[in-house]
Amino acid sequence: MNNEKTTMEQLQMATDSYGTVIAYGDFVLASAYRHLGKGRIGNDARVYKLAQQPIPGWGPDARGVIECELALVAEADELFADAGHAIAWAFAHTN
Repeated sequence: MNNEKTTMEQLQMATDSYGTVIAYGDFVLASAYRHLGKGRIGNDARVYKLAQQPIPGWGPDARGVIECELALVAEADELFADAGHAIAWAFAHTN
C-alpha cells in the first residue's frame, strides 16, 4: 500500500525525457511515456489540483509549490502520440 502523497517534485523525478510536468495555476498537468503492452505505446495525460497551498518563507514550516500534496482530478483513458497532445488534453480538463 502506497501512503506517500503525490507532489510535483515526485512527478518530475518519475518523468522521462518524453514526458512533462507543468504548473498551471492551482493545477499540475503531467504526461509520461508508457509501454502498456500489446502495441499500446504513447503518452498518458493527468491533471492534478493542489491539495495543499504553498507556505512562503524559510524554515521548517515553509513549503514550496513543488512540495505541496496533489489530488488527481482527471486522467485520460487513451494514450497520445506525444507529450504535446497529452498536455493539450490536460489543459482542456482543468475546469
